Amino acid sequence: MSKKSKSGSKAGFIAILIILVLLVVAIVGVCIDWIGAKTYVDSVIGGGESETVYYKLEKLFETFKDSETETAGLFRTMAAFGILTVILAAATTVLSGICKVLGWKLFKFILVVVSIVCVICGVVSIITTFAFCDKFTVGGGFGGIVEAGTKASPYIGAWLTAIGGALAGIVGIFAAIKS
Repeated sequence: MSKKSKSGSKAGFIAILIILVLLVVAIVGVCIDWIGAKTYVDSVIGGGESETVYYKLEKLFETFKDSETETAGLFRTMAAFGILTVILAAATTVLSGICKVLGWKLFKFILVVVSIVCVICGVVSIITTFAFCDKFTVGGGFGGIVEAGTKASPYIGAWLTAIGGALAGIVGIFAAIKS
């Protein structure tokens, strides 16, 4: 075996291991807190923020399961892209292994396509999470004297899934080139 094929072989296996780690990161993201919602109260006398409440996707599924509101629609879109990102990261992992073992050009092409879609879904996942959080944020006031509400934002789970999925897709493209 030549030096070039040995180094290409090592790089391919390292890429597969990296994709596997990123898949685990994406899976962990779906299982932990997805958004955080801070309740606030401000008044002319004084005020401040209360504690932050964190929501996992499973809790949000329970909350919006029977709802037909716009917020529920945004939640379903957000959750679909989050879960799709994990599925595509898993497909990227499997296809990378198949490409490494078999080296068929058809599987390399499929790996590149799946990896590109994985990157896109990871990015869309975080974008839809921001859109959901924007709609999930509520607030109001009473004549300028008191204002209260809830501000929601993506939390660690949303970020881990989006970053893990997008990076798995990028490394999947590299693995297709190196296999």
